[in-house]
Amino acid sequence: MQTDHAPCPVEPGTPAGPSRRRFLQAFAAGSAGALASAASRVQASPAAPALAGARGGQDTAEDADPEAAYWERVRREFLVSDELAYLNSGTLGPMPKPVYYAVVDAYRALSADPGRENTRHIRALGGLREKLAAFVGADTDEIALTRNTTEGMSFIANGLDLAAGDEVLLSHHEHPGGLEPWKLKAKRQGIIVRELPFPIPTPDPADILNRFEDAITPRTKVISVSHVTFPTGCMLPVRELAALARPRGILTVVDGAHAIGMLALDMHDLGVDFYASSPYKWMGAPVGTGMLYLRRESQERVWPTVVTAGWDDEERGAARYDRLSQRAGPLLVAFDSALDFQSGIGRERIEARVRKLSTTLRARLAEIPQARVHTSKHPALGCGLTGFALEGFDRRAVVDTLWRRHHVWVRHTDHDLNTVRVSTHLYNTEEQVERLLEGISDILANGALPLDTA
Repeated sequence: MQTDHAPCPVEPGTPAGPSRRRFLQAFAAGSAGALASAASRVQASPAAPALAGARGGQDTAEDADPEAAYWERVRREFLVSDELAYLNSGTLGPMPKPVYYAVVDAYRALSADPGRENTRHIRALGGLREKLAAFVGADTDEIALTRNTTEGMSFIANGLDLAAGDEVLLSHHEHPGGLEPWKLKAKRQGIIVRELPFPIPTPDPADILNRFEDAITPRTKVISVSHVTFPTGCMLPVRELAALARPRGILTVVDGAHAIGMLALDMHDLGVDFYASSPYKWMGAPVGTGMLYLRRESQERVWPTVVTAGWDDEERGAARYDRLSQRAGPLLVAFDSALDFQSGIGRERIEARVRKLSTTLRARLAEIPQARVHTSKHPALGCGLTGFALEGFDRRAVVDTLWRRHHVWVRHTDHDLNTVRVSTHLYNTEEQVERLLEGISDILANGALPLDTA
């Protein structure tokens, strides 16, 4: 992709201490009483953000539109330039300032005092597991700390004892990180991988459920699906799929790369057996942090893949599955800060914001005759990812033109749908959605720029 655009400025790291002692008092001073209530339930952390006074002269704006003023102050906690409409958390989300500072300060401290800092990072792992478990509605001994969704999906596929001829059912829109581990197992051990199609856009959750139920045979051992499909943003009914699978003795494995930090998750409510995720997309954690949930009663079905001392100690619970020896401690410190940041705002509040922006975008796209929206209109099947095609234009040219002419950053996917994919998240604004739509209108009126094939 050509970038006719100067790099966005990045603030330098701050000295450890005062800049990171800002915390939830400003969240609690947000526009709604519900926010203050949510903030009061979170313990203070030196790495969590404070929004009070982030911009001078906000009192009048807050009086006029408190909700808009609040989200503007949240946006100011990110380093992304005002010049850039970054609409691609589905690939990689920006870290908010407190998380960025946590990484910088932790690496500085580790460089200055490796022994004690490394010891502190190791001792903090238990607290991180506990906090993450509470965030996703799980027990602490059901959480493994990985590096991304692909690693978690690979751990499950590799660790399950499946025989030749056993079947794994997937959707036809799985990410390679959720598909290829099963294809490797098929080539190596002779299992059967079946990818089930469903209409795009999908009219109703029952359409997906019925297709999976009809595909189940006595050899079906696993249903492995994305919570949110990466090409179109279809949110699969994983709770209902788990309820369908469990009485039949079928395990459910979920690629949840796009859910943590976007949706209010509860693993026990979903009822799935395994759930892998990447907090560096929608949660604002640093790259190299991941989560793998393993339902306690299903753990005995999975062999660990990467091992060192403790892999066979069942008292460790899910921690047996992330025995990676030396860890990047500063990244885990920053992961903890990302949890504080989102908890201070509130999971439900974030999800509501994400849905509001994406619903607005899809409604406006539906008004454009040349735009074919691939994401479902059904409220249970849509979230913060929106996929669409612009008739008569190659997806790559659309994405490139939006960037070069309008400084709007989105991405494209294929799966024979010619899709432009947009992520709308808590740091995005209504103005940025409007800028995207203006860019689309510009392309329809004036054409797309020629692709740079050099």
